[in-house]
Amino acid sequence: MSSDDIAKISREYFMRNKENMYREPRSHATSWHAHELCHGCGSCILTGRRSKYCPGKIMINQITLLDDLTWGPARNIISFTGGDLACQPEFYAESARKIKELGLDLWVLFETNGYGLTPSNLDLFKDSGIDAFWLDIKAYNEKVHRELTGASNEWILKLPAEIIERGFILEVSTVYIPGWVEEDQIKSIAELLVQVDPNIPYAIIAFIPEYQLKNVQPPNLQQMMKAFIAARDAGLKNVRLGNIGVFVRNIEEYEELISIGAI
Repeated sequence: MSSDDIAKISREYFMRNKENMYREPRSHATSWHAHELCHGCGSCILTGRRSKYCPGKIMINQITLLDDLTWGPARNIISFTGGDLACQPEFYAESARKIKELGLDLWVLFETNGYGLTPSNLDLFKDSGIDAFWLDIKAYNEKVHRELTGASNEWILKLPAEIIERGFILEVSTVYIPGWVEEDQIKSIAELLVQVDPNIPYAIIAFIPEYQLKNVQPPNLQQMMKAFIAARDAGLKNVRLGNIGVFVRNIEEYEELISIGAI
C-alpha cells in the first residue's frame, strides 16, 4: 500500500460518510473523545432503540460500522494504528501530507509507543500535518518497563511535554497489568501528565492475557476503580477506564462505574 492508496481510502471514507459525519474540533482529534459521543453498544442500530446509557449526543444516522467491526460515530478523523508505526516516519509523514492535500478538513491521529518519536521525527510529523498522538505509556517504573519491552522508558516519560510543546493534541493510555503495572505506577504517570497539562485525556485499559503473559490474570473491578481514583486524585480531569468487558460482571457494576464517571 502506498501513501496515495491511503489518501484514496481517506477520501472514500469521507465521501461515504460526509452527509452524516460528526465534525470534531482539532482538540478532540482523539480516540478518547469518541466515547463521549457513543459507547459502541450498537443498540440503536440493531434494535432501533438507544440504550439507556447512551450519551445521546449524536443522531443514529451518524453511527457507522467501523473497521474493527464495532459500531461508532463517523468522525472527521483518520487514525494510523496497529503495531508501532513510527519506525517508518517518512511514509506516514507523506501519507499525512496527502490526506491534508485532499482539502477535506480531516484530522490525523497517530498511535504509538513513542520510541520513534525522536525530536527530529516529531518535527517531521508536525510539518506533515499530523494533528494528534495517542501515546501508550507501558510503565512508569524503569525496571518493569525494561522487563515488559526490553527498553528504557527515559525518553517516553519526556514525550508528553515534547508533544504538547509542539502544538500536537495528546491522549495517553496505560494497560493495567496485575503484578506489573498497577495503581502506584498509574498514579505516577497521571502525576507526570498533570505537570504537562491536567486536561490530557488518559485511558486506563484492562489487561487481556496474551502471548508471554497468558499466565497473568486480568484486573478485577476493585483494582481498576482504585487506579481510576488514583489518576483522578492526581489532578487529571479526563480519565476513563477501557476494556470494561474484562472486569465488569453485571449491570450493577457497570452502573457503579457510570456513577463515578469512569466510563
